[in-house]
Parts: sequence; C-alpha cells; structure tokens
Amino acid sequence: MNRSPSLLARITERHPALLYADFRRVFWNAFFASAAFWTMLLARGWLVFELTGQGAWVGAVTFAGMVQLALAGPIGGALADRLDRRLIAIGADAVGIVMAAGLAAVTFAGVVEPWHVLVFASVDGVARAFGTPAEQAIVPNVVREEHLLNAVALSGITRHGSRLAGPLLGGALLATIGAGAVFALSAVFLTLALQQLLRLEYRSSWGPGAGGRGLAVGAVVRDIREGVRYVVSEPRLLVVLVLVGFHCGATMAFDSMMPTLATAVGGADVTFSAIIVGIGAGSIVGTLVVSMIRNDAALGRVFFLVGLGSGLAIFVLGLATTPHLAVTGGVLAGATQASFMAVTVVFVQRVTPDALRGRVMSLYIMLAAGQMAFVNYGFGWLSDYTGVRPLLIVAGTLWCVGFTAAAMVLPEVRSLVRRGDFRRTLVPVDVADAGMRPLAAREE
Repeated sequence: MNRSPSLLARITERHPALLYADFRRVFWNAFFASAAFWTMLLARGWLVFELTGQGAWVGAVTFAGMVQLALAGPIGGALADRLDRRLIAIGADAVGIVMAAGLAAVTFAGVVEPWHVLVFASVDGVARAFGTPAEQAIVPNVVREEHLLNAVALSGITRHGSRLAGPLLGGALLATIGAGAVFALSAVFLTLALQQLLRLEYRSSWGPGAGGRGLAVGAVVRDIREGVRYVVSEPRLLVVLVLVGFHCGATMAFDSMMPTLATAVGGADVTFSAIIVGIGAGSIVGTLVVSMIRNDAALGRVFFLVGLGSGLAIFVLGLATTPHLAVTGGVLAGATQASFMAVTVVFVQRVTPDALRGRVMSLYIMLAAGQMAFVNYGFGWLSDYTGVRPLLIVAGTLWCVGFTAAAMVLPEVRSLVRRGDFRRTLVPVDVADAGMRPLAAREE
C-alpha cells in the first residue's frame, strides 16, 4: 500500500533549502528581524505624522532609518568579509533591541518628540547597515549551490512577507494602545531574532578576504575599494545593481506617502495599517512563486513580468480613491516588488565569489536603501505641496518605460529576460586544445 508523503516531506521537496538546520535558523532570524523593522516603520511613520501632521517629517524619519544602509553599508560589507558574520549580526540585533525598547519607553512616558524618533531611527539604521550584509552573506554559506535559488527566494519571504505578520499585529496595537506598544513589539521580535543567531552553528571567524591584516582603517578602506572595483569591472553585476537602484527609487520609495494617502482615501491609521499588511501578503505570494521556479527560462519570464508589474502597482496606488483600491495596490506592489528583488539577489549571488560576497551585497543594499531613503525624503516633502497621487503615477510610469527599454536595448538585461541568466561570452582558449577553433563560448 503506497503511503502519500507527509506534509513536511512535500514542503522540503519543493523547498530543499529547509533541509539545512542552519538555514532554518537564518530564515527565522531574518523573519523576526524584518518583522521588527516593518513594525518600527509603521509606528514611527504614523507617530511623527500624528505629532506634526506633515509628510515631510515622515519622509525625514524614513530617510534617517534607511540612509545609514547607504552611508555605513559598505563598511559593514567589508567587515562581513573579515570577521565572523554571525557575531556582526548578533551585535546588530542587540543594538536594535535597545533602540526599540528606548523608543517604547519615551513614548509610554508621554515625552516623545519628533526629534526623538529621528535619533532612534538613525542609530537603528546604523545597526542594520552593519547587520544586513552579514546576514545576507551567510545564506550561501549554509546551503549547497544547487539550492541557492530556493534559499534566496525563501529569504525574500522573510524580508518581505514579514510585512504581513509584523504590521498585522503592530497595526492592531497601533489602533488600540498606541505607537509605544508597537515599539515594544518590535523589541520582542528582535529578541526572538537574536535567539536564532545564538543557535547558529556556522562560524567564519575570519572572512576569506581578511588575509590576517586585522581591522586597521586603511585595510578596511582597501577592502571597500576592492569590492567597488570588482563591481565596476564586472558588467553583469553592474547592470543588475543599476536596475535595482532605479527600481527601488521609482517603485519602492513610497512609505513616506502612505499616511497621507490613507488619510486621503479614508480610514486613517486603519487604512494605513491595511496597506502595509497588504504589501506583506502580496510579498509572501510573490516570493513563494519565485522559490518554486526550477529552470532559468521561467526565471527570466518572471523577472520581466514582476519588473513591469512593479510600476503598474504604483500606478494603481496613485489612482486609488477608496481604502479597498489602496489596499489592492499594496498587495500588487508587495507581490511584484518582493519577487523582483528576490530574483535580482539570485542573479548577483550567482556571479559573486564568496570572498567578496559581503562587500558586493553591501553595495546592493546601499543602492537599494540609498535610493529608497533619498526618494522617500523627497516624496515626503513634495507630497505636502503636490499631493501623493501625481508622484506615484509619474514614478510608476518612469519605471515601466525605463525597464521595458532596458529589456529591449541592453544585451545583459535582454539575456536575463529571455534566458533567466547572463549572456554566454566568447573568450580566447588555447588553439591546440580547441581543435583549431580560436574562440569558445562559456559562461563568464
């Protein structure tokens, strides 16, 4: 009598990365840490909007929390290639706990001011700038190469799908108890994340690029330069990173406008929370689809569809006139944006040597977070004068046009769309070994 496989067996068959104990710990660490971030983003944005009534302040606080990834991220990436990546991530989570608990304390005490939120967001952003490259660089170290796509996609679920779990609980607390309770919830999430890192068996003591040179400032600066030179000299990485920066600036830098949009369509904090939760729900669906892709051709088709869909989703948000339409736009944005980011991380990880992985991923994060930080700040300020709708519609349109043009004109992007992989390039080989053929095609 044939027995059908258990639910666990079916899950691990589709998601083999979950067979690795350390990956499961990294998965849950990222889930809880990301849930903490999204709850903080939710509460900080609404709190300063309540305190000031200005979108500019929401943009400033969002900017303060994200810009550190652009400013300090490359340093964090260099350290992730020199030190134990696990210990760096542990330190980052510990600082995050202190910041969340401190912000909860001043909010519960009734003495919170907008500048308090700004300062706490800045320090928390620095911690994430050091921790995020280390956490992402660990993933390829705890799974085999053939399971990397699945691992990266599942990691995307933790980062983006936690927008559902965190804000769902945080939104309920925000509407009933207030922002202080949401900050306390964020501290709890980070404590759970820290617990997973403490159980991690993976160690890197010294990164492959350390070379026994210690942590002198000059050595770290040289490491950063080496990472930048590698990206600039590698056209495959460069084109993906430019796309990611453009994508994040045009389609993912709308957080500072959501309180204003929620107020405009009706429902205030309830609608605001629902939009954030909708983004998380869409993210889970999108990244689950990516995680089950088994061939490069399908990956390429998904890459194009979700890339174009990212701009269309922002267009829907810009046209929304009711809470239901705004939440629908959030779901579409989450599904397409999370999928696009997961696919681009796979492309980057495929061609990055492990000795440079921390630095390359820090540059990826720097471009993504940097664009989101600056554009969020600009949109928050502009929305007080133009309203949010024109900004969302123009940004979505620019991305759709730019991405479609890149897919048609740029050879590397065209190859990613058609083949789901980078171009095969012709490189010189030994004429005698090649049977009198001067060139041979191989993957660079």
